[in-house]
Amino acid sequence: MEIFPSHTIHDLSTSPQKEQRQSVGSRVRQLFMRSSTAPVTAQQKRGQKTRPLALNVAQRTDVGRKRQHNEDSVAYIIPKDQQLLEHKGALFIVADGMGGHAAGEVASEIAVDSVCTLYYQDADADVPASLIRAIRYANATIYQRATENAQHSGMGTTCVVAVLRGNVAYIANVGDSRAYLVRHGQVRQISQDHSWVAEQVRLGQMTEEEAQMHSMRNIITRSLGPFPEVEVDIFVEQVEEGDALVLCSDGLCGMINDQELTSIVEQFGPQESVYRLVEYANAQGGIDNITAIVARVYQR
Repeated sequence: MEIFPSHTIHDLSTSPQKEQRQSVGSRVRQLFMRSSTAPVTAQQKRGQKTRPLALNVAQRTDVGRKRQHNEDSVAYIIPKDQQLLEHKGALFIVADGMGGHAAGEVASEIAVDSVCTLYYQDADADVPASLIRAIRYANATIYQRATENAQHSGMGTTCVVAVLRGNVAYIANVGDSRAYLVRHGQVRQISQDHSWVAEQVRLGQMTEEEAQMHSMRNIITRSLGPFPEVEVDIFVEQVEEGDALVLCSDGLCGMINDQELTSIVEQFGPQESVYRLVEYANAQGGIDNITAIVARVYQR
């Protein structure tokens, strides 16, 4: 965790290779130290400010029990400048990389770095538009890096991002990392998986139970990096006091059912929740890298 004069940037380094690279936080620092105040919108000039919710947030990532390297990346940003918080909101992101020679780790780091930087650099108050531009820029950067370096050829990453501004959550996703909303003992997946089995379920060709056991369940149909352009899905949700947003890689959601996820998040605070979620996935075999963010919202 790094604390800056006008922002709080949270990033997890999970390997010596990551520690040797410049962190997401230090790169974003250069941007925010230059300008800590967002432009005033017409809505704000009229005095109609978006009322922010208080947040209790925690994140954790783990290599799991079967992998040698952690190719997940995770971060969240809560602007300390009140005007920027009202204008752009708080951002949470999980990226699950793929590719040999640690290329997946490179791709997921580029995604997190680019989205965190470009989203807050974009003065547009339109959150979905800003998110789409940031994610598409990340995609183009990963694609270009892969074409320039043979060791990174074919690398890619999923990306799920949530921005909480006022009482509205904006979710953007590419791939099969997920965003959930936990409310009053119930959980609902907000994002939509871009995977072969998920598409079969949506077409009515396969049940959820069959998808969970299918040999092609890990085949994703959309990610950042393979192509110069990418389609980004956007979802909008109203949030209430006491709600929890959960963002995770498939190393978690593939190892835990909805009932167990809800039980953990409802019973414990975010810090204990992310610890228990990761431990649960590891206890089930930990076959992939495991990453989770839990953000509990409260009315100020």
